Amino acid sequence: MVGDFMLMLHEILGTDKPIFKEKQAEHFFYEELLALNEKPSQYKITGYVEVRKNKQLFFKQVYS
Repeated sequence: MVGDFMLMLHEILGTDKPIFKEKQAEHFFYEELLALNEKPSQYKITGYVEVRKNKQLFFKQVYS
């Protein structure tokens, strides 16, 4: 899965990647990489960050 979208809990259950409450300094969201003219394909998905939207919990991929 590559791109800028949010996932629901059932979509990431069983992952070996960590879930973070907040994005760490060394992490980038997909859209940030594009804004920096970086190639997302040269980065790895290193985990997920919790995002609350309309009182629902989602998860967004972070790259490093």
